[in-house]
Amino acid sequence: MTVTVTAPAEAENCPFEPDPQSSPVGTGRGRTAREWFVQNETPRPIWLKHNGRELILTPLESRLWKAEPPGSGRAQPEDIHEAFPQLRRLVDRRQVAVCDKPRTADVDAPVASSIRVAVIVVLVWLVSLWPLPMWWWLRIGAALGIALVLWFFVMLSRPARRERKRSASQTGGTVRLVRRKAWYNFTMAMVVATGILIPALTLYLATDLRNVVSFWPDGFAIDTSKPLVLVGRLMQLTFIAVVALMPALMYFQFDAERLSTLRQRWIQNVFRLDPTVYTLSDVRAKYDRQLEEAYGVDSGRGRLTRGRRSPIIVATLILAFGWLLIMLRAGDEIQVGPGDSLSFLVLLSPDQSLVAFAFLGAYFFSLRLVWQGFVRSDLRPKTYTTIAVRVLVVVILAWLIEAVSNAADNSQPLFLIAFTAGFVPDTILHLIWEKTLRQKASVLNLDQQQPLTEIEGIDLYERTRLSEEGITNVEALAHHDLIDLFFKTRFPAARLVDWVDQAILVMYLDGSAGESDSPKRCNAELRVALRTVGIRTASDLVEFSRRGDGEGSELCIRRVTSLSKTLAPLLPGAERRGLIQRLHVLSEALDHSEWLGRIENWRRSDLIEADPAQRRWIDESGDLRRGDPRVTSAPSPAAGMNVQPRTERTEFLNRAHPSSRTGQPTP
Repeated sequence: MTVTVTAPAEAENCPFEPDPQSSPVGTGRGRTAREWFVQNETPRPIWLKHNGRELILTPLESRLWKAEPPGSGRAQPEDIHEAFPQLRRLVDRRQVAVCDKPRTADVDAPVASSIRVAVIVVLVWLVSLWPLPMWWWLRIGAALGIALVLWFFVMLSRPARRERKRSASQTGGTVRLVRRKAWYNFTMAMVVATGILIPALTLYLATDLRNVVSFWPDGFAIDTSKPLVLVGRLMQLTFIAVVALMPALMYFQFDAERLSTLRQRWIQNVFRLDPTVYTLSDVRAKYDRQLEEAYGVDSGRGRLTRGRRSPIIVATLILAFGWLLIMLRAGDEIQVGPGDSLSFLVLLSPDQSLVAFAFLGAYFFSLRLVWQGFVRSDLRPKTYTTIAVRVLVVVILAWLIEAVSNAADNSQPLFLIAFTAGFVPDTILHLIWEKTLRQKASVLNLDQQQPLTEIEGIDLYERTRLSEEGITNVEALAHHDLIDLFFKTRFPAARLVDWVDQAILVMYLDGSAGESDSPKRCNAELRVALRTVGIRTASDLVEFSRRGDGEGSELCIRRVTSLSKTLAPLLPGAERRGLIQRLHVLSEALDHSEWLGRIENWRRSDLIEADPAQRRWIDESGDLRRGDPRVTSAPSPAAGMNVQPRTERTEFLNRAHPSSRTGQPTP
């Protein structure tokens, strides 16, 4: 029996992408039972019961619900709204989305891929004009043209395309995908041409390679009497091309995660960070524009990260130019007589100069930076802007080192300093200033205030990645929007929260152990002492000293007093005075800091609650309930076990650090 049912209003455009593991939906002809896609748009589970039937949706789950086919012997409504009448209330409250058909893709992927392949084939055919005779070139072009026309006729008239209605949005999505992939391929071609053609042209015009290989006026010819010259120059060209293209090719080769996967991961984190959003509708209303800017339109198919790729071409050009400068000497010829030998290693040795070693340091740093982004799936065109700027800066620093030092004294220490400038150019600039003008070093204060090295877990390459987002010191990290960092970086959410939490405490306890200023030195020593006893973040200190519900101020005072007694042996004698007052003032100041809000939301979120009795779920009326319906009663201790009651300290730790609990409820 064929069932024809008019879809409800919310089924006109399915608002979500159905789970690919679900069973496919038919086209409506010969379907024996109606199928519905249901999605939980909240971060909490939903339990529905009606007439002995149950519908359980895990957080943010989208799945297929299928009615029993006629004649199965089980009476069941074909409409999910009749099977579970409570769904209408949940749909009205935007907690559940229901539709009876999957969303039609916004992109015709086969047509888009065909256009992409056709563009590549046409470009290859145009380039083949140089080696092929005109007769063959025209006939190959005609054959390719006929083949492409027939192929596109098949693609545009295939049954799957005729059965579905093409809309303006789908056509526009296909055009956008073709445009993005065409620019992607054009950028790749430009990068490869820059990394190969420029070194090849330079080698041919500036070395003796032109005496071995000739293109004009007698056509292409090779002088076989000088094979070592030809092999040596080809080895130079291959090496320069590979090292110049390596950073850019890593960008084009790494398999980026699907943009829909990144969006889903970000949405799961934002529910813990922002307590003002309860459903996916809230997230879309508040952050949809930022999501589109960061990950593009959610078509479920994209893998290309957004951003202009012209910095990749510029960085490849600068790297190729740098390698040519340090590897070649204009007019140099390879002199090889009969019976002589040639060491190819000499041809691949860089010039012994400060600029050469500064460039090598910058290239070494850039290669490691690209590799870090590669393994973290955070390789973006912005990284190549950093590489280009870094190379130019260190070359200028090398010229400065050569100018302020003895020009004839290009010793090993100067080479090492020039190489190190590729990693830390600001530090080398400060060192040059201090060594050159000792008496006037205080005129220009180049000391970075509260560098990111004060934070545990941030290395040199992560500092560089954060600096690309404008975060160069502890204060900038402590006051940066966490959600904005989630948009722009691929660092794990828990790590970013921990870094910001540490940065807030470091900002309030400014200073280092080597400071001549006594207050700053005291702050640094107090911070080290707190870290020694296990208090390494601002939220740790606040939760330890904060007064809980129903607790008096005496308990808070006792906690701070106990902490001061623990810290006293770890501090010098002069810094023990007024320690209790300092801890009280510090904890109160941190407790009123607005920047701890999202960190506490992250750590206290009930979405990660391990105790079933403390979890929350949504009932058929759309209200939150505490507990877990799957757990009927709390587990009772085995007979004969001596169960100790909770102590005040245990309750405090469980309340302060919910994210550190185990999977078992505390007895």
